[in-house]
Amino acid sequence: MASSSRPSPRPSPDPGPAAPPGAPAAPPGAPGGPGDSRDARRGKRRRGVVIAALVVALLAAAVAALVVLGPPEIRRRVVAEARARGVALEPGALDLGLGAVRLRGARFSLLGVRGLSGTVARATIELHGLSPARIAADGVELTLTGIDALEGLPAWAAQHGARAAALPLTTSRVRIGYRDRDGAPELFALADGALQGGAAGRAAGAAAPPPGAPRPEAGVLKQARVLWAGKEIARTDVAWSMGADAIALGFGGEDALAAPLRAELRPRPSPSAAIALDPTPLSAVGALLGVDVGASKIVVSGTLELRLAQGAERTALSEAPLEGPIAFTAKGFTLPHPKELDGLLFGDTTTVKADARIAADRQRVALDRVEVAAGALKLGGTGTIQRDGADAAIGMDLSGSVPCSLLAGSAAMAHLTGPVGLLARDLVSRTLAGTVAVQAHVDARASRLTAARVTPSAILRCKLRL
Repeated sequence: MASSSRPSPRPSPDPGPAAPPGAPAAPPGAPGGPGDSRDARRGKRRRGVVIAALVVALLAAAVAALVVLGPPEIRRRVVAEARARGVALEPGALDLGLGAVRLRGARFSLLGVRGLSGTVARATIELHGLSPARIAADGVELTLTGIDALEGLPAWAAQHGARAAALPLTTSRVRIGYRDRDGAPELFALADGALQGGAAGRAAGAAAPPPGAPRPEAGVLKQARVLWAGKEIARTDVAWSMGADAIALGFGGEDALAAPLRAELRPRPSPSAAIALDPTPLSAVGALLGVDVGASKIVVSGTLELRLAQGAERTALSEAPLEGPIAFTAKGFTLPHPKELDGLLFGDTTTVKADARIAADRQRVALDRVEVAAGALKLGGTGTIQRDGADAAIGMDLSGSVPCSLLAGSAAMAHLTGPVGLLARDLVSRTLAGTVAVQAHVDARASRLTAARVTPSAILRCKLRL
């Protein structure tokens, strides 16, 4: 029998469950019918076309909104959004784009804050619909004139700070400058820093804020150049914290209330300021302030409190004299002296206290009720600090008295050692009475504190005990 050469038939697709005998066939396009899958594919294509059309329509609507509203309306909207956040804005040149508005050469100030103004070289405002969603600014310059500018900031922060901070902001090349008054040269500046937001800390020992109280606004200028009278004296992090009652600055740390050098301004009920320096190596302070201290191992600390001088007008705060106590401690330093005074100038710590009065022109500081203590030696007097650009001249006239018995005992111990020295000290202590009047004149420059000149003199008023 001859074999067949026809190919085997291909298996047919599984038709699924057989229809019951006598059941009618499914019409084309019905579920399970032969056109079902084709209709589903056509439906998906139609939905994709509709979605794409909606996206295009939305983009077209956004473009149309920008075109219909036009630059004048967009400008008004930008100004209104800034004002709602406490900022009076002059946008400068304005460029429109999809999802963003770009400003060039903008100017601004803060509502209710006198003596403060600023400029922005470039800013990009990303939009969510027609509302701002994020701002990136470059070349921000802020100018503060007089203490009045600082006085208004806490109230502004209490009223507008939370809403202003809610809008994400990134900045680069930030510069903040301070001058005493209009037309005066710039006294102090922070330049080329990058502003970052942060959490406000709390000073050591300070109570936690009450529940529901506004959280202080805070941030840090990273690696800002610190300039004094136009001269760069440091490059460091400068933190800030601004609440309803006070503004705090911290140099050398990212927390304004925990940095080693801190300044705090409290404008109400009467303007006052406090400056504090934690125990810090003089070399580190010198690096921060541009002072040549060599290889000094001295550790310094101090406080300064300032308030309006008695009788000064609060309305003229930027030109009013200021006054307050100052306290300074230098560990590892004693006044220059002959070895005969070693018994009096024992230890390695010198303290200075005084009442300071800063003149209205901020050029001269008068020091009254000066107290200098080193070991058993205590001197009092007056002094002055005269500003000279970025430097300052310091002068003090001090006087005091030392019991003749102590002075003679110290001299005896300087020249005689061991039991002989002790015997001589006891002998002169018993036989001498009276005092030695000590006077000292101090001349120093802030830029060379370790080269201070001390000119002492003494008047003997000693007598023998009979």
